[in-house]
Amino acid sequence: MDTIYIPFRGGDFEIKIDFPEEKDGFKNRRYIFNYMKNKENSFSFEIEKNPEKTIEIKKVTSSFLRKNKRKIVEIDALQKFDYQDVQCELFNQLKTFYIIDYSEKKDRAVLLYKAINLNLCYSIE
Repeated sequence: MDTIYIPFRGGDFEIKIDFPEEKDGFKNRRYIFNYMKNKENSFSFEIEKNPEKTIEIKKVTSSFLRKNKRKIVEIDALQKFDYQDVQCELFNQLKTFYIIDYSEKKDRAVLLYKAINLNLCYSIE
């Protein structure tokens, strides 16, 4: 898969940090997903305004989510795998990531944000 959708529902182990609002009203934000309910190992994604790229924000309906269900990765479902393997194999820099933010519903749709992956793969030799 070259595109991965990650659902965000909020709670103790899924955190959304909104940074101060910019002049145009946009807020940069970071999504943090704690792996195995462990704050030492987490996956971070950022939505950041970049003058060279447009910010991709879409409203998506349940039909879009059903159509793309094979590309939706639940962080909890990854707990059976080693953290390092998930970080290096699944969340590598060559993929496109979208956060499905269920905490921001608008008109029977959820918001979808294109995100920047902040995870680094450390190799041990």
